[in-house]
Amino acid sequence: EISRPRVPGVPELDAALGQHDLFSGGLKLIQDTRDIPFQPSQGYYNAGGYEQVFGTFDYARFDVDFRRYFLLAERPDGSGRHVFGISNKLGFSGEDTPIFENYFAGGFSTLRGFDFRRASPQSAVGRVTVGGRFQFLGSAEYLFPITADDMVKGVAFVDYGTVEEDIKIESEDFRIAIGMGLRVNIPAMGPAPIALDFAVPISREESDEIRGFSFSLGTSR
Repeated sequence: EISRPRVPGVPELDAALGQHDLFSGGLKLIQDTRDIPFQPSQGYYNAGGYEQVFGTFDYARFDVDFRRYFLLAERPDGSGRHVFGISNKLGFSGEDTPIFENYFAGGFSTLRGFDFRRASPQSAVGRVTVGGRFQFLGSAEYLFPITADDMVKGVAFVDYGTVEEDIKIESEDFRIAIGMGLRVNIPAMGPAPIALDFAVPISREESDEIRGFSFSLGTSR
C-alpha cells in the first residue's frame, strides 16, 4: 500500500498509489563453475531468468547475469591469489511495471561511487528518482593479496552501466566509476569478507548523487 507521497503530481508515482496485490511465477537457469562463492578465483557464473507478474500490474521480466573469473598468479601453496573478474547484468521489464518494481542503480551492488539508487532516471516533475524498465550494469575487478595470511586483500575496479526508463541505451546517460578498496576476511565472521571501497565517477548525469565510500558486510556483488 502506497499513500501520501511527499512530491505530488509525479505520474510514475501517482500510478502506484493505493493498495496492490502482486503475484508471480518464474523460471531461472544457473550454470556455476566457480571454485568458491565468495571471492572466487576461477570459473564462471551464468544465470538467466524469466518472471511473469500478475495482479494489479501485469508484466514480464527478463534478467541475465554473466560473471567470469581468471586466476592470474598464486603462491606454490595455493595462497596469495591474484584474480581478474568481469561481470555483466542485463535486465528488462514490461511496460506495466510499477515504480516500486523498476530497476535502480547506485551503491555497492550496482554502481560504486554513486549514492544508493541515485544513479537512476528522475521524473520531470519534482526530480523524484523513478528508476527504469531497462538496466545494463557491468564491472571489472583486479583482486590481489596485501597480507601474507590473505586476511586483507586489495581490489582495483571499474564499474559501468546505465538504467533507462525504456529499453534502450543512451550514451549520454552511461555512468562509469573507477576505484580501489579492501576486502577483509575475519574467520569468526564466516567466509564473506568485509568490503570497503572508494570510487570516483568519471562519467555521470548532472542529477546523479555521489557517494565516494561504500561499505558492505556479509555479501558479494
